[in-house]
Amino acid sequence: MTRDGATAPGPMIHRLQLKAISGAVAGNLIDFLDFAIFGLLAKVISTTFFPPGDPTVALLQTMMIYASSFLIRPLGGIVMGRVGDRLGRRTALFISVSGMCVVTAITAFLPSYAVAGSFATASLVLCRLAQGFFAGGEYTAATAYIVEQGGSKHRALRASFSPVAAYAGTAIAVGIFTLVSAIIGAESMASWGWRLMFGLGVPLGLLGLWIRTQLDESPEFLAIEEERRRLRTEAPPLSAVVRRQWRRMLFFISILMSHTLSNYLVLGFLATYLTNFVKIGETHASLAIFIAQLVLMATTVTYGWVNDTVGRRPTLLAGCILVIPAMFLSFYVASFATPASAIAAAVIPVLVYPLITSGMTIGLVDMFPREMRVTASGIAYNTGTALFGGTAPLVAAFLIERTGTPYAVPCYVAVIATISFVSVLLYYDQRRSAPYVVPAVAVADPVA
Repeated sequence: MTRDGATAPGPMIHRLQLKAISGAVAGNLIDFLDFAIFGLLAKVISTTFFPPGDPTVALLQTMMIYASSFLIRPLGGIVMGRVGDRLGRRTALFISVSGMCVVTAITAFLPSYAVAGSFATASLVLCRLAQGFFAGGEYTAATAYIVEQGGSKHRALRASFSPVAAYAGTAIAVGIFTLVSAIIGAESMASWGWRLMFGLGVPLGLLGLWIRTQLDESPEFLAIEEERRRLRTEAPPLSAVVRRQWRRMLFFISILMSHTLSNYLVLGFLATYLTNFVKIGETHASLAIFIAQLVLMATTVTYGWVNDTVGRRPTLLAGCILVIPAMFLSFYVASFATPASAIAAAVIPVLVYPLITSGMTIGLVDMFPREMRVTASGIAYNTGTALFGGTAPLVAAFLIERTGTPYAVPCYVAVIATISFVSVLLYYDQRRSAPYVVPAVAVADPVA
């Protein structure tokens, strides 16, 4: 459907879907590129924005700021979700990428602690909170937009491009950081290179902003908007969304947690484990994670197609089962402490947990009604990610320290995966595990 409401001719459909996918995923790529850059620059940031003293304390404070951006994401999911459900998916995507672009630009020009003292630290905190706020509505709105732009076929495959863009953003950040570090050196990186790293996100953000100005609104939202005008209704309030969807949100979180825990253990904790516990060099550990991200992009798209072919339920169940031995094998292989074993340890989990990712991502759309989809999915996704993704590295390090064995981490994964397995059995039946069919438009209650 075009902007004037006409149906697009057959030959144009694939071009329109490609345009929709590229426009929607641009923000996810920028979001995760920024977060990856902040993580990669953690040591530099700790010495730039905190008073001289104990470097360990400064690094911990930096990681707390990093974690705080996850904690505010549910609020961003609510606010941006309301925008997406009331004003349109396209409007929400435009606002989120604009906000992220502005915050990234401001971060690049922040004064250091040596220049501005505590004001510099407070400014960094505010920037990270703002980044997390705008990012809170990005992933779910983008996924809804991609899926709603197409028909009932290949919905999980189209949805898979949302996480793929996130992984691509992280991979690009690692590649740029490695290249820039090699060219300018550690001293220049600490002096001015970190500003360059954040500044690189600005032209990418502007490009994403331009792409999104060219997007048409989601046909499903246009249909809802037309129905609201005809029946004189409006989008349901937040209280109605929570009241009607809290059970589905809990089911979604219980499925999401296996994906987000596994994802952040591999991409957020494994490099630390390899360097600090197994004593692998940082270069080999970074290379292992980089290779795993490339494999992860391929498996995520592949399992999106599998999900559409065999159904949601069997794909999710297989992922919940296979991720348990995969994580045990990953930590076992890592103990060999060689560059090859480091790569194998990073790659093994990403061969299986995207089975969960594919079901989780399309679940953002499948599990919630269209008129409240972005709000409900935004609350559920960001809450689950904050609880089980943002805390994954911290919990993993704590478990290893307290138990004295790295296998405490895959045991934690096993418990979470078991809960997800039971949730899938309870939520999905054979009918709903079939490829999804777009339901009739549902509208809110009439305005009093």
